[in-house]
Amino acid sequence: MRYTWVFRLSVTLLGERSISISVQQRLQQALCNWQQWRTPFELAHQPRVVREFSNGLTNRTFLVAADKGQAVVRINSVDSLKLGINRQREGNILHHLQATSLVPEVYYNDQHIMVSEFIEGSSLSDKSLKNTEIRDSLYMALSQIQSIKIPGEKPRNYLEYCRDYLGQLSNKTLSTTVTGQIETVASAVDNDDWQAVICHHDLVPDNIIANDRGIFIIDWEYAALGHPQLDFLVLDEKGIPSSLLELKQAMDTLWLAVQQ
Repeated sequence: MRYTWVFRLSVTLLGERSISISVQQRLQQALCNWQQWRTPFELAHQPRVVREFSNGLTNRTFLVAADKGQAVVRINSVDSLKLGINRQREGNILHHLQATSLVPEVYYNDQHIMVSEFIEGSSLSDKSLKNTEIRDSLYMALSQIQSIKIPGEKPRNYLEYCRDYLGQLSNKTLSTTVTGQIETVASAVDNDDWQAVICHHDLVPDNIIANDRGIFIIDWEYAALGHPQLDFLVLDEKGIPSSLLELKQAMDTLWLAVQQ
C-alpha cells in the first residue's frame, strides 16, 4: 500500500534573500581566517566575495576568489540541529571520501563554516539523467562511495530520525493517523535486511555536477550511514521497495514541514 502524505500547511520556497547581520559576520570571519584554509593553490591575501549561489534552501553559500584560485564558503544554517544535520558527521564522511575525487576537497571546516573546492560544471537535470553515459558514471560513483568504510560511525535509525522531525510539529500540522503511517514505514525500513553504507540522503540532480573530469557529488550535510538503495532512487525507482519510496517521500515532506 502506498501512502501520500498530505499535511495541513502551505510550503513557500525561498527566493532572493537579504544577508542577515549574523551571516555577514560569519562570512567576514571565514574570510579573515583565510590563512587557516588548506588550499591547493597559493593564498597571498584575503579572498574576495564574487557572488552568492542562489539554489541553496538551507545554508548561505558564496563563491570567493583569490589571485590563483576560487573556493566555496558555506555559512551553515542556525537551524542545522532542527533540520537533522550533524556537522561533525558530515565532516567525517567527507574526510573519508576525499580520496575518491568524487566530492569537493575541503579546505576548512568547523561547526559554523565550511570552505571547499569550487567545482565548475553543470548540475544534472531530469533530462541529463536519461543520458546513458551519465547514468553509468553516476552508478559507478555511488558504488565506489558505498565501498568506503567508516569505522565507528553509527547507522541512521530512520524511525528515530522521523520522530525528531515529528516532535517539532503540532497536531494541527499533521494528524495522528499520518504520524502513525510514517512511523510504521520508517520502522519497516529499519527492520529490513540491509547493510548500512555511506548515503547522501539528499541526492537530487542539483547536487550532482558533471564536467570534463567526470561526476561530482556536493552538499553532504544530510549524509549518514544508511540504506544502500536510497541514493540510487535518483537513477530509477524500479525494483526499489515501496517502503523505501514512502520513507523518502515522508522525510522530504517532514523536512519542509519543520521549516514553516
